[in-house]
Amino acid sequence: MKALIKIFFALFIAFAAIAPATAQTKKSEKKAAKAAAIKKMIESKDFTFEANYAYPSYGIQRYLTAGYDLRVAKDTVASFLPFMGVAYSGAGYTNSDDNGIKFTSTNFTYTSEEKKNGMFYVVIKPKDVKNASQMALTISPNGSADLSVLSTNRERMRFTGNIKEKQKK
Repeated sequence: MKALIKIFFALFIAFAAIAPATAQTKKSEKKAAKAAAIKKMIESKDFTFEANYAYPSYGIQRYLTAGYDLRVAKDTVASFLPFMGVAYSGAGYTNSDDNGIKFTSTNFTYTSEEKKNGMFYVVIKPKDVKNASQMALTISPNGSADLSVLSTNRERMRFTGNIKEKQKK
């Protein structure tokens, strides 16, 4: 009877040691698959950045409700982001169409670079838009991202959020 208990105890110990190892491989496989999907979206210029927080140049971070995003496609960049900060001359305080960082551009440059640590650095420079001269995305392999928007007539704005696949219509 003691021998049977020892065998069960040994099997229990072996199973307890093997189970976490298989869980770790499943986690690493999921991380690798997520990183590959992010890389494919960036290289194909087909993704959406969903903003969760806004960071004005001065002041505190602000939580954003759903719906604020930057949509990137091969031939179009569309932005629907808020602006909080100082606007300089010709910024459009009197024109309600010029509020926020809202535009659709078909004339832009897109460059992406993969860093050694798996991070991506994407720079979008719209040429036919006046309220954003450069948009720089820093994207981690897990899909979290940081977006900085530079403008000639406004202060810099920064957003944090996630990269997602564009929704199919």
